[in-house]
Amino acid sequence: MIIHGSRADYPDVRHLVNWVRDKGHFVEPLVTYEAGDASALAADAARRGVDVVVAVGGDGTVNEVVNGLDGYDVPLGVIPVGTANDFARQVGIPADADHAMDVILQRKPRRLDTASLNGRRFLNVSTAGIGAEATAETPPEIKESLGAIAYAISGMRKLAELRPQTARFSGDGFEYDGEFLMFAVGLTRASGGGTMVTPMASATDGLLDLCIVESMSRSEFARTALRVKRGEHIGQDGVQYVQVRSVTVDGREPIAVNVDGESSNATRLVYRARARDLWVHVATLPGEQDE
Repeated sequence: MIIHGSRADYPDVRHLVNWVRDKGHFVEPLVTYEAGDASALAADAARRGVDVVVAVGGDGTVNEVVNGLDGYDVPLGVIPVGTANDFARQVGIPADADHAMDVILQRKPRRLDTASLNGRRFLNVSTAGIGAEATAETPPEIKESLGAIAYAISGMRKLAELRPQTARFSGDGFEYDGEFLMFAVGLTRASGGGTMVTPMASATDGLLDLCIVESMSRSEFARTALRVKRGEHIGQDGVQYVQVRSVTVDGREPIAVNVDGESSNATRLVYRARARDLWVHVATLPGEQDE
């Protein structure tokens, strides 16, 4: 169990370790202290041949563990105790720690797709533009106290200073060269606390769902953003939506990009789908019945 440092003292987490041990399982709790710890600990555990590596934290912790498991056939389990927990919510993993552990103990892992951005794996949705800028500018202490509401507050502030960027998108016969306000590349449907930005995405089809919101007026974008929240934006004027195996984005200036809750900036973004290359303990998948 790789536990985010800020969650190590949670009573639910401490109880969980003892509860699983009482069931007769060997549990090794490992606490992270800085960026990169979770990846290194996951890789070490995989090399030692553990049955499952459990990420105890939010989407960022899950992302680090996913990258640590790259190249290994060791399943991932998730105990969602982060801010948004977008991935966990979409695959039916309960917010209650004990019930989340039941998914790991009682359900066989399934093979899911991952994707990579500039060579680094991710599991959920990557956003860029206004949404990513809002996430990057939300202070950690505000995220901690307000949860998903914090992203909405930052997003409203970014809406007030609406500024498009220009980039060229190319991949699998798709081309777009022009201004955008935001775009998303998704393996699953929701990001940023439940916004259905890539509502047709599947974690098992080997494809990336690309959604681009082109430059538009502030009032038009406000209406479009509401449709995006509900997943009702496909086919709307100024919205492009395609499914591709890879896409390259070349910006005229550095683009703010968010991957599974972690922010960075880059001028070139290369996304690639990686079909069914990760075992994950899940309860359901979007669009599927609970098995």
